[in-house]
Amino acid sequence: MKLRLVFGWMFCSFLLGSTVVAQRTVKRHTRASPPNFQSNEFSGVFFSDAIGQLQGEMPDTQSLLAGNKSPNTVGAREDQAEMPSETANGIWKNLINGSTVEDLVKESATRLDGMLTTPAKFAGGGVVETRREFTLLATTMAVIDQYPEEIRWKPSAAFAQRIFARVAANCKVGTQPVFNEAKQRQVDLQTMLKGVKISGNAEEVSWADTADRGPTMQIMEWALREHLAPSTSSEAKFNDSQDEIMKYAELLAVFGQVIQQPGMTDADDKQYMEYAIAMTKAAQEVSKAVRSKDADLARTAVGRVDQACSKCHETYR
Repeated sequence: MKLRLVFGWMFCSFLLGSTVVAQRTVKRHTRASPPNFQSNEFSGVFFSDAIGQLQGEMPDTQSLLAGNKSPNTVGAREDQAEMPSETANGIWKNLINGSTVEDLVKESATRLDGMLTTPAKFAGGGVVETRREFTLLATTMAVIDQYPEEIRWKPSAAFAQRIFARVAANCKVGTQPVFNEAKQRQVDLQTMLKGVKISGNAEEVSWADTADRGPTMQIMEWALREHLAPSTSSEAKFNDSQDEIMKYAELLAVFGQVIQQPGMTDADDKQYMEYAIAMTKAAQEVSKAVRSKDADLARTAVGRVDQACSKCHETYR
């Protein structure tokens, strides 16, 4: 009996001690009483109407939101809007197909093979034709370099433009050193055609140095007189020469755009630019006629190309 009393007393003591410990470990945080401000306590410290203190016109946030612009991006977007679309180089894609570019380069290489045979032939008149071909190649390489899509020879185009433009500029005399340079550029061209990249150090050239007016006008006259005009003279010839017509129409459209580039001779002359624009649009009409298989439209558009060129030649030489 005594043993039971002892155990009971010990158990009660244990429970009582646990309760005391638990009560001691729980701490209650003392909360601060909420402040009690007087109505005029902060008078003169804050404006009663902050917006009413602003000066000047409020910014038109609705117009910014409508244009999906934020104050941090408005200036950048406006700068981009002022840039002409031609800076994106999309203009070349609208004027000429990549396959046409390839055909023009290959055909030019073939013609050069027949021109650069001997120094005597080169000096006897071949130098003029050689200059025209390298001007055509330099201009084509400039277009390839700026073309907005991947196109053949693009890795070599910038360097090729410079060296072809340089040899074209030198082909004003039929000397042995110029012939040797032309032969070396012919080797570079053949290397490109084999799929091997050409590169090196060469000074940058402007559009005016790439497409000098003399050979450029010869190229345009050649494309018109020897290709477009004969191929569109009748419906039968039109039907038999559509690929040829498309190729030289695109070539003319490209050169019509080239002569409008800043720095080109008379590119700042309003009348000259009107002739260039008219010729370019007419050349594009020829391409449109091929796509729609409209022989009459092709013949009419070629006539407009001829008319723009003739009017231009009456004033500018």
